[in-house]
This record gives sequence, structure tokens and C-alpha cells, in this order.
Amino acid sequence: MYILTKENIVSYIRDHVPSIQLQDPVTVHVIGDGDLGKDVEGDGYCNYVFRVADASQSYIIKQSTDRLKKRGRPMTPARNRYEYEIMKLRRTIIPQYVPAIYHGDFENNIFIMEDVSNLKLVRYEMNKDHRFPDIARQGAQYLAATHFYTSEFYLDSEKYRELLAHFMNAELRSVMENGIFLGIFGADDYDPACGPEYASLCKRVFEDPNITFQRYKLRHLFMSKSETLIHGDFHTSNMFADDTHLKVIDMEYTFGAPFSYDLGFILANIIIQFCSAAFRPYENESEREICLSYLLSLMEVLYTDYIQFFFEYWDKDAKIEYKITEGYRETLALDILRECLGFAACVNFSRVSGNMDTADFDCIKNNDLRTRAKFLSVDIDVTLFNKWNSYNTIREAIEDIISLMKKHRAK
Repeated sequence: MYILTKENIVSYIRDHVPSIQLQDPVTVHVIGDGDLGKDVEGDGYCNYVFRVADASQSYIIKQSTDRLKKRGRPMTPARNRYEYEIMKLRRTIIPQYVPAIYHGDFENNIFIMEDVSNLKLVRYEMNKDHRFPDIARQGAQYLAATHFYTSEFYLDSEKYRELLAHFMNAELRSVMENGIFLGIFGADDYDPACGPEYASLCKRVFEDPNITFQRYKLRHLFMSKSETLIHGDFHTSNMFADDTHLKVIDMEYTFGAPFSYDLGFILANIIIQFCSAAFRPYENESEREICLSYLLSLMEVLYTDYIQFFFEYWDKDAKIEYKITEGYRETLALDILRECLGFAACVNFSRVSGNMDTADFDCIKNNDLRTRAKFLSVDIDVTLFNKWNSYNTIREAIEDIISLMKKHRAK
């Protein structure tokens, strides 16, 4: 296999992709090595990612090997082909939110796509309290479109089954099935900077019989309910945006799963950001309240606009047998609501309880405030674990989050 490096990547492009006419001087950066700053480039966690640019154009080149870049864990390089193929498919569905694809080399597990770094990495901009005015609606539309048009509500049944089989993606499925629901992302390695009281709380939550039951119930739901091809890793480090545009990247975790999972994943991300904003320093409390209100509005709009867009596509393109079945829409919307809140608890707890880097909290330099933010986050998870299957509106969950935030802020 041809292994890309900073030294040979320009030659590779000139030899293999004649449609890309690079003009000297050409610059090459390795994403994740800190050349451009983490808040600009992301982390290059799983794959080798390069930015190649001349005076007029810039490209992202992504290569998968048989090991993860950061941890060295064995992993099929075929994930690169899955990502290439699903990006092409999603670009036909909702092109405004998916980078253009220029080249795929399956022998060497390489593809080349549009560089969207003219936009900002959303996670780090949110840590600076930048408020993207349209990002919840845009994210909701991206998910609703890519979910509906890869579901059996729209696709011929045989085509749908073929699509699920093609994107079985068993190795990456197991990362989510085990890491999110069983706790390998840190359940026995609690953040030591937060002290023994925090470790004790996380251990109690992880071992609580009812929460264990809920985690396994949600895991079974995730594993058995293949409604659509999900993004699988939909969070603010995989979103580039400005005040009017959004582009979504990193789609290698695509496989069949519930509609609700991607919504739960991004809601977990917003909950973490909300907990951080509840405790990180602001010039005044008025600024904090504005930021907190904004983040709560993101949670609400992500769900409500997702449902609105989904049923716009449904009204236009769903199979007639589903359209005429009384009560189907209402039941589906409620299932998505409840499941996404349960998945949000699983995703959030798997990240917050352990000792993984979490930029949303790590931007808080005062360790006492950072610890309080993480206590709040775990408390929200506990509430969602215990109540996810009884919520009837997104506002009910938001009211619980507000109440918990006020309790922790008052301590």
C-alpha cells in the first residue's frame, strides 16, 4: 500500500489525480499535528489527514491504515471506502451540507475532498461563546434528509436491505456498541483532576442497577433497530460553519441504526457545552444567561426542526402505505424524542465520566469550576437515564436541565 507522507503527497496527487492541477508553491499540513492550531483543524484521531494547498485551491486528503492513528488499535482500512461512498450519497441528497468529493483510491484507502476550513470548527468557536444563528436548523435538516432518504420509508425495500448490508461496517459498529453503552471509554478510569468525590459519583452511576438496565435497553435498541444509515459520530468537532453555512465531515461510522441516535449524539454535545457555559468565567452574568439560553434553544430546535423537515420529506416522498396509516407520524415523532434523550445520556456519560480529553470542559482553566461543570453533566445524565422513556415533549427535558443547572449553580 502506498503510504502518504508530507514529502510524497504532492507527487501522489500529480500522478493519480490529473484533474487537480497543483501550481507551485504547494503547502502541505498534517491535520492533528498542531501545524495550524487544534481549534482550526480538528484532531486527525483515526486517520492520516492532510491539507494540500496552492495559491488558488485547497484540498483535504484522507488515508486509512490498518491501525488507528492515535491509539494504534487495529481497525479495518475499509472504513475509508465506506466514508467516501456515503459522502457521495449524502451529497446527492443534501449537497449544501456535504463537502465535494474529488477522488477515491480504494487500493490505497485514500480519498480527496473539498477543504472546508474557510469555515470554523464549531466546537472551538462555541468554547469562545460564538453563537451560530442557524446551525440547529441546518443540522436538523442535514440529519432529517440523510435519514429519511436512506430509510425504508422512501427506498424500495430490496434497495434498502442492500444498502444496510453494504454498510454493515461491523468493526466501527462495535466501537459504538461497546464504547458508548458498556463503558470502555472510561468507566473505570475517572478524571483524577475532579477528585475522589467525582470518581465515587461516576462509579455509583455506572453500577446503579436501574441505569445499567437503561444502558442495556438502549444498547439493544441501537443494535437491533436499523431504520436508516446514521452518521454515527455527529458532534461539533465534525461540523464546520459560519453564520450562514454548515459542512459536515467524518462519516466513517455509517451503518444501520435508529433515526434517534444521531440526534442524541449531538444533543449530548450541546449538553456538555451547556454545562461548561454554566460555570466558565464571563464578563458578567448577563452574558452567561444569553449563552445558556442560546444553547437551550439549540437543543429544542434540533429536535423540533428535525421532525418538521423529516415529515416534509415524508409528505413529499414516503410510500403511500405509510402516509395513510393513521397515527404513524405521531408515534414515530414520540419514539424519536424519547430515544434521542436516552442516547444523549449514554453518549454524554461515556465521555464525561472518564478521563478522555473533552475540549468543552478543558477550556475551563479553574479546576474547581471545571469539576462543578462535570458534576452537573453527570447529574443531567442520571435524570435522562431515569426519565427518557417518559418524556412527551422536548421542553419537559429542557426544564429538567434548567432546574439541575440552577441547583448546581446555587451550591
